[in-house]
Amino acid sequence: MKTLLFFTFLSFNSFIFCQNLSLSQLVELRKKDLGNAEEFLTAKGWEFLDGDDAGPEKMGRITFTYNKSEMSSRAESFLDFYSGKYSNRVHIQVNKKVKYNEYINAIKGYGCKLISSNIEDGNLVKIYRGATTTFEVSSGTSSNFYNEETAIWNITIFSNEDYELNFEHYQIKEDYSEEA
Repeated sequence: MKTLLFFTFLSFNSFIFCQNLSLSQLVELRKKDLGNAEEFLTAKGWEFLDGDDAGPEKMGRITFTYNKSEMSSRAESFLDFYSGKYSNRVHIQVNKKVKYNEYINAIKGYGCKLISSNIEDGNLVKIYRGATTTFEVSSGTSSNFYNEETAIWNITIFSNEDYELNFEHYQIKEDYSEEA
């Protein structure tokens, strides 16, 4: 009986410490180096999935999952941390509308302005920009093994300088928020 109670307590504590991330945590994560990013995500209950080495023309990448199914490759969220020579990026994919709305409300709460919206490869892509940070938000669908469509949302967080250098094809306005 004591063993059962111990494992129940242990499972409950593990559940409490596992959490999906807030937008402010994602913004701060982008500022960390690779090792500190891994430690932060692991402490929050995220699981390492895989990684790619950096090259002369590409950033290094580590991928984590949150609330991953034991029976399939499905997860509540996937997160890519891109590590570069001069800048880092964070990309998160979520499949819960409530989490997407939380992120959008937080982006707007930072005072970021919507500077662009387009359809790209069948997805709605919106660009929000603040004083120091650019957010690329994509809404789309994904098919599983059984060809069932599910909604997915992707958010990528860049420094404004990184975004301007690498994604200059978007029209950028000069009236931005002070906060993000």
